[in-house]
This record gives sequence, structure tokens and C-alpha cells, in this order.
Amino acid sequence: MSLLDNLAADVRFALRTLRRAPGFVSVAVLCLALGIGANAIIFSVVYGVLLRPLPYAAPERLVTPFEVRSQGSGGPVSWPTFHAWKELIPAFQHLAAFIEGGATLQAPDATAEHLEVTRGTAEFFAVYGVPPLLGRTFVSTDDQPGQQPVTVLSESLWRRRFGADRAVLGRTVTLDSTPHTVVGVMPASFDADTDLWLPLVPPPDASTRARGFVLLLRARLAPGVSLEAADAQLKAVAAQVGATQSQEPRSARLIPLTEGPTQAWRAPLQVLLGAVALVLLIACTNVANLLLARAGARRQELAIRVALGAGRGRVIQQLLVESLLLALLGGALGMLIARWGLDALLALSPDTLPRRESIALDGTSFLFLTLLTVTSGLGFGLLPALQLSRLDVRGGLAAAGTHGGAMGPGRRLRSALVIAEIALSLILLVGAGLLGRGFLHLLGTSPGFRAEHVLTLHLGIPKERFFTDGGLDPDLPRRLLAPILDEVRALPGVSAAGMTSVLPIQRAWNNARYTVDGEPPPAPGDEPRAERRATSPGYFATLGIPLLQGRDFTPRDADPGQPGTVIINESLARRHFQDASPLGRRLELGGGAATIIGIVGDVRQAGLDREPLAEFHVPYGRPWGDDSLVLVVRTAVDPESLVPGIREAVRWVDGTLPVFRAQTLEQVIAKSLGLRRLVLGLLGGFAVLALFLSASGLYGVISLLVTQRTRELGIRMALGARAGDVLRLVLGQGAALTAVGITVGLVGALVLTRVLESQLYGVTARDPLTFAGVALLLAGVALLACWLPARRATRVTPMQALRGD
Repeated sequence: MSLLDNLAADVRFALRTLRRAPGFVSVAVLCLALGIGANAIIFSVVYGVLLRPLPYAAPERLVTPFEVRSQGSGGPVSWPTFHAWKELIPAFQHLAAFIEGGATLQAPDATAEHLEVTRGTAEFFAVYGVPPLLGRTFVSTDDQPGQQPVTVLSESLWRRRFGADRAVLGRTVTLDSTPHTVVGVMPASFDADTDLWLPLVPPPDASTRARGFVLLLRARLAPGVSLEAADAQLKAVAAQVGATQSQEPRSARLIPLTEGPTQAWRAPLQVLLGAVALVLLIACTNVANLLLARAGARRQELAIRVALGAGRGRVIQQLLVESLLLALLGGALGMLIARWGLDALLALSPDTLPRRESIALDGTSFLFLTLLTVTSGLGFGLLPALQLSRLDVRGGLAAAGTHGGAMGPGRRLRSALVIAEIALSLILLVGAGLLGRGFLHLLGTSPGFRAEHVLTLHLGIPKERFFTDGGLDPDLPRRLLAPILDEVRALPGVSAAGMTSVLPIQRAWNNARYTVDGEPPPAPGDEPRAERRATSPGYFATLGIPLLQGRDFTPRDADPGQPGTVIINESLARRHFQDASPLGRRLELGGGAATIIGIVGDVRQAGLDREPLAEFHVPYGRPWGDDSLVLVVRTAVDPESLVPGIREAVRWVDGTLPVFRAQTLEQVIAKSLGLRRLVLGLLGGFAVLALFLSASGLYGVISLLVTQRTRELGIRMALGARAGDVLRLVLGQGAALTAVGITVGLVGALVLTRVLESQLYGVTARDPLTFAGVALLLAGVALLACWLPARRATRVTPMQALRGD
């Protein structure tokens, strides 16, 4: 017979064999499906977030240039720096500057809507090399002063607001009170986070003085230029430009675009991928144990095949075909589990999950699942096949019809596999335990404010109406902010209200320079920096941020005709004033000098897992104020029930202002912990699954042991052994396997959990309490799995044992 004929015959025989063992097949397929399905889910996420090529032309040529200024700070660049880099760095085929923000879309027949907007220079789309779905992108004249404003729409906005009308090109839309002509529509794959794009027009004096470090950059490397060569050119030009523009030493660096947005997710996803690999390994080990357990019942069958002339290779082939069929059944069910599980995972994942639109069970995921299925089938089938292929023909035929047929080979191998399962399960449980303890520490950390019963809403402020060449309209607080606060505070159920430029826990990286009056002037580039926040009167009281010294802002502090005032936090006060009172001292800020009028408690602005940063607050509306606005409202009722009333109050003051992103402050904190919660939930689920698999494997081995030793146990009982003696005998064997598995697992966990160190908070990777607790938990579950068959062993009578012969 040919090889194909042999395989066909083996498949037919394997199907008949498996059909006669539905219980075994069900358990094995379920174990494999859970392991394979979990791996398919996590692989789809890892591939979509980290590995799938970006939807741009030659994405490996795209880089993000950053400026590195003194004290390691930096990031965005100024207009003069951008122009100098664009002119002096030949390594960049295209270099574009952009800023991200918002705009208000106004339509006669619809409510004003806040849109996420990216403003980019003329080469912005050329950097990415993606053609538009309709029309055109920016041309060289679009970002020049005095040109007719144009816009390029996203595919989602085109469908949502314009009904996917292909005649949208040439239409006029009003953004921030300014008409813009629609010139193009980008495909859905280009940028899922932006609603539309506008040309970034440089300010009139951009070439003569820095207008702050506000520009983000994106570049495409010229053909034939390596990342290393471009980085060297950038560093040389940055040092030259820095020396020309200021006395502050500057450098720069390049980051491949493929690494930027996904950097925070790389380590957690790698941890999860390793965890599901361990789960599949445990599942395969369990199935291998099941195959070895069935071996005793098949000794006669295999002995007859060998006696009739089947060689060892032929037996191995037959057994591997059976294993592959099991794996294929498990893979098919695993795909169904993966389809459901991936949808559930995406629904539960935080909004910060990057490249969400790229995550799918597509052809690449199916190929991975197929390879994983075949590899798993060969992996868990090879050891049993090799073990059974060494069968003694005479012993196998002699065992027919006796209890010895149930004995089966590979007892030591089965014990070793159970030990491996227990060890791998302990590693997963320790990892989940460490993350869980760290998460509890995080939840117990005080953020520096009271988040309960606080509603937050973002307000869109059209720049053309409320901004001048010098910054914020100085009349903004009087004619807009104060009336809105008055209306909101008058609503039933509102206890207090205030405004801020940035919500707590959502650091905006608004790192500003300052100097302290009376201190020696720092060297150029060595000026201290602190986070800047613009706030309104009543903001600190609304959030319960303690005012430690001095007073809060008053409406007069926002008046440009009054002397500048500033409120600092504890961290900044400790940095400069130690035990002396800072009240009355002056800070020199970017918009002028300001007198310190108060000190407030520290707030964890960068996240619960980050230490408080030095920061200062300025009155909203001063020249150094920010251009974003968030309304915070403390309520005496359900915060979300007040959203319609607050929207109406804002509309009554100014109907053109969109109110968006309404959420409670507790939801803001929960979202900041979304990545940690997701990783903890998944790793915890995988650990529980691993615990179940290892416990079931141990149960199977002990049950088989009881079956194999039925005659012996009956004789022991007949000779006077008590039930307790038999119970201790069986439990002792299970306890020995468990002890060895836990010992091996503890050693492995000490090594492997080091990869979790960056994900932990308030607990070390070698936390003894976690290791001890997990070991006790696993020991308890394992002993329970042993006790059930051990209890059955105590009921064996001598007559039952002799009837087995």
C-alpha cells in the first residue's frame, strides 16, 4: 500500500476508535479547544496591535522625530526648529508638522458637534503615502497664510454626517465659525481617531521667534537612508540649531512609527502571550496523560497489530493520526471559542487599546491557529506514541482478559506530566496573584481628591471666537466661563462646580518652565519645570483637593488688569521653599510674573501608579492659560442624571458650544486602570483554567492508580487495613506528586515572574505572601482532586478485588 493509502486507512480506523470513546474524546477536545482558543484570541490582539503592518506605504520608512532638551525633557518642537530641520536634514524625504486638537462643526440643521481634528502642514499626507478615497489631500499652498481654508474628511465622518455622498467635494462646512471647503475624503484605514484634517498655517512670526514647543513631527526617510544614518543627521542638526536659536543644549532622536503608540502595550501583551502558551502546554500535557491512561485498554489491540506485522513506525503513525484528529476537533471548537472570546475581549478592553480596528480573526490568525493545532497534536501525541510503540507483544497478548490490561505502560511518564502541569499552573497563579495584589495596592492609593459624585464634561471653544494673536481672549472668563458656572451651580442637585484645563489622572504633558524670584538665576536650559494647569475659582473645593495655605482664586484673578497670581502644590513647595512659607513669593512664568497665593495638596495627575508631580495652577483666562476646558460638577444625586440639564445650561449661555465626553470622575480613574484591569482579568482567567486542568490531570492519574491497584487494595483491606490506612496511602502518592510540582513551580516562578516587574505596583516580583498563598491554594485543590478517588478506594471490598480477576 502507498503512503496515502496507509494514511487513509489510519484516518478511518482512528475515527472508529475515537467514536467508541465519546467520554475521552469530549474531555480531550474541550481541553484542547480552551487552550487553542485562548491562544488564537491573544495572538489576534498581539498581531493586530504589534505586528500587523501599518496601512501606509512602506511603513518601515516612517519615523517620529523628537527634540530632547535640557534635563532629558522635550518632545514637541517650535516652528523655527521645524523649518530648520526641514531645510537642513536631507535624510527626510518628507517632513511634516502637526498638532492634535478639536474643532466645532456647525450646521444650520444640526446641533454643534465637537470633532477630533489634526492640523498638518502641506506634506502631512505625503509622509504617509496613502491616496485619498475621494478628491485630493493637501497641496503646497494649502498651509500658506491667506489661502481659502480647506478640509479633508475621514471616511467615518463622511458617512455619518454626509451620508457617504460622493458629491461632498466642493461643499462648504463651518468649523469654529470659519467656512472650509471639502477637498477630499480619506479611506477608513487611515486614522480611526481623527474626524477631519485641516492645514496647519504657521503664525506670522513663526520664522523669527519660537511660539512655544507645540509641534509634533512625522517624517518619511529618503530612499536608501537607514534609521541610524537619519538619527545621526538629526542629532547633528539639532545641536547646531539649538546653539543658534538659544543657549540651551539640545539633541534629538528618532522613533520608528511602528513603536510609538503601542509601546505601553508591548510588555503586557507579551506577558499574556506567554501565559496562554503555558495554558496550551498544560492542556496538551493533560491530553497526553489521557492518552497514556487509555493505553492499558489498548495493549491487546496494539499487540495484535504488531504480531500481524506492523512495525514500530506504523504503530507511531497510527497513534499520531489519532492525536491529530483530536487536535483538529479541538482546533475547530477553539476557533468558535476564539470568535466569541475576541468579540468579548474587544468589548471589555479599554478605549486606549491602540489599533483596535486592526484586530480580527483573519487569514493570518487562521494560519496561526492551524499551525498551532497541528503542532499541538504532534506534541501531545508523540510521547504516548513512542511509549506505546515499545509494547511487549507477549505481555500485551497475555494481559487480554485480565485486570492487567488496565495497568498500561508509562506510569512514571504520567507522573512526570502531572508534575509539569502543577508547576506550570503555579507559575500562572503566582503571576496572577502578584498582579492582583498590585492592583489592590493601586486601588487603595489616594489620588489626592474625592472622585465620588463628580461629573466631568468637556466644552469645545472655537478658537476664532475666543482666541486672539496673544492667546486667550482676556474677556473669556467674564462673558463665558462665569455665566456657565453660575447656571450650572444653580441646577438642583449640584453641590459645587469648577473648571480646569486638564482632568486629574489625565496628564497633558504641559511641562512649563518657571523661575523663582529671589533664587539665583539658573543657567540657560536648566530652568526648573512643572506641570501647568489652568483652573477656575471653586475647582479645588469641587474635587475636595485640600487648600493647605493661602486662598483660592477669585474672579478678579482672571482679570488681565490685575497682578498675576498662582497656586502651587506641595511637591513644588518642597522643591523650593522647604519649611518657609511660599505665600507672597513670585514665580516668573511664560506669560509674566505671578504671586503665590496658595498651596494645595498633591494630586496624582499622571496616574495612580505615578508619584505626584510638581505643578502650579494659574487662573483660567490669563495669557498663560490653556485652550482646553473641562467642567467638573459635584452632585448630591446620580451624576449622570444631570447631564441633560448641564447641556441645556451651557446651551442657554452659548448655543454654539458643544458639550462632549460626559463621564464621572470615577469612570476617568477606571479608564486609567483599564490596561492593568484587562491584563489582570485575562491572566487571572488563564490561571484558573490552568488550575482546573492540572487538578483534573492529577485526578485522572490518581483515579487510574486506584483502578490499577484495586486487587492490591482489596487484599490489604482483607488483611486488616482500615479505610484510613488506604486513604493515607492514596493521598500520600498524590501529595508526593503535588509537592514535587509545587517545588518545581516555585523555582520557575522566581525566574519567570521577573518579566512582571514593570507591571507591578506596591509589591515585588518575589513577594513571599503571594508565593506562599498560591502554593497553599494549589496544594489544597490538588489534595481535593486526590481525595475523591482516594475515598472511592476505601470502599473496595475483597470480593470486588477478586472478581476483577
